[in-house]
Amino acid sequence: MDKQRILREAQKIAKKFSFWMVSGNIAHLYGYVYEIEEKKFELEIKFDENFPTNPPQFIYQKDIIELLENVQLDKLTNWTQESDVVDIIDELKMIIQKVLHVPKTILEENIELKEVSENSNDSSETDNFITPDLSRYPPDSQYNKYLTPSDPINNSFYDEQSVKPSPGEPQLSFENSSNTATKPIQQNYFEESSQMNVTLNTELGLIQREYAYDQINEKPVEINIYITITLTKTFIIGVDFTNYPKKPIFHFPQEVKKLLGDPQKSLNILRTWNPKKPLHIIDILHELEKNLYFFKEIELQFKEITGEYQYEAVSESFTALKVSILTYGFKEYKLNVDLKTYPKPPIINFTSELQQLINIPITELASFKNWINKKSKVVDIIREISWLVDKNSRINFEIDLLKDHYKDMKYDPINSTLCVNMKGKMKTEDLTFEFQIILPVEYPMKIPEIKVLNEFELETHEKIKNDLHNSFDDFFNDWTPFSYLIDLFNLISKKIFEVSVVSCVICHKIECPSCSQKIAGENYCHAECPY
Repeated sequence: MDKQRILREAQKIAKKFSFWMVSGNIAHLYGYVYEIEEKKFELEIKFDENFPTNPPQFIYQKDIIELLENVQLDKLTNWTQESDVVDIIDELKMIIQKVLHVPKTILEENIELKEVSENSNDSSETDNFITPDLSRYPPDSQYNKYLTPSDPINNSFYDEQSVKPSPGEPQLSFENSSNTATKPIQQNYFEESSQMNVTLNTELGLIQREYAYDQINEKPVEINIYITITLTKTFIIGVDFTNYPKKPIFHFPQEVKKLLGDPQKSLNILRTWNPKKPLHIIDILHELEKNLYFFKEIELQFKEITGEYQYEAVSESFTALKVSILTYGFKEYKLNVDLKTYPKPPIINFTSELQQLINIPITELASFKNWINKKSKVVDIIREISWLVDKNSRINFEIDLLKDHYKDMKYDPINSTLCVNMKGKMKTEDLTFEFQIILPVEYPMKIPEIKVLNEFELETHEKIKNDLHNSFDDFFNDWTPFSYLIDLFNLISKKIFEVSVVSCVICHKIECPSCSQKIAGENYCHAECPY
């Protein structure tokens, strides 16, 4: 079914005849071909799925069947894809007029009107066609006199009343007289005001099919339209298209302007509006809805974030959140996340304290660098930031513990390395052990790497070095994310003490200053330490 072709056919029909859509279905039309006093010759038209390959189905109502009995229309029989449905209706109207013995002068006037209409259609077909109205019917009509159409379900509009001629129009008598010919009532459906009413009601009908709206005041074409993007977000758009086809007047709420900028410029149809070739009002709404649809994606991103982290809404913003990250010692950090650039990476701002803690530019985060539009998740960036906060807070906490026990210590946050010097007492001299600990990116989930940087010349010292490495292996075999570096260095300190030579607890001298004997507790040396 070619819906655009059906719409064009319906526009042509509505311009010449009184036809309306049945239950808002443009492929099902109902109206009358010709009218005389107290009688309308009604016709039902249905377009099937094979239109325009196959002609539409003409369903003749009682008055036409009684008048013509067997209806044969040449243009319907000889239908081609280039044929116009309105020409078939014209043919039917001419046959009805001939059977009714309508005066020849009236028939000629109808033919002239048809030729003028066809010429005007050829010159500006697309600009002047008027779409049939969805809900407007002729005033004071009496549809209860109409026969029920072939589709008993779609008869919602037959409760209205049929058209009555206005008081100013001539009323013709149908008395039995051989000298008086039957004359139809001629109504002027081609006045500019009538065409404009049909045009405006057509626009209103198209809107009504897809959107909910409220009438603002007495003007039926000044309305508030409700565009629902998500279950929790509906935008109210004001529009006045009284002067259509001139550019309609839209009233956009501030929230829409914050999302799209100035819609008069950001919406292509409004920016390039041409009154000579106007698009439908609903086309503007479609473009607006498409541009606002990304808000649904933003809401999905928000749900993932708020499902994991505490947050606060940012006033006067529908794309931003203030996210809280809780870490060791219940320390809280806040960062502003704005998704107005979505599907591009979000805009994330945080304090200098937090920037110093994570110690990496936001654009250097792996989740940021590997961002893929419409596929990546904002929550992944926040997770990476939260991980860095936890990791570096844990490291800083451990550094503070180590500083309380070991003064000779240095930490390089850029390379994530920790250097600690520890002294031990040997037989001949004091010996300083230099340790280097390299923290992995996944610390503390992964174990750190520890090295003894000393190069010892004595074999006994090398043996001590090997013993220390064995102690490291034992410690790391039991490593968990809840293990701490302070435990490792306590183990190292204990191991150094075990391999050190025992000295005087007062002067720390290895040999007695008086007898030059080793301080081993022999009872024959009773010299008092002079130190």
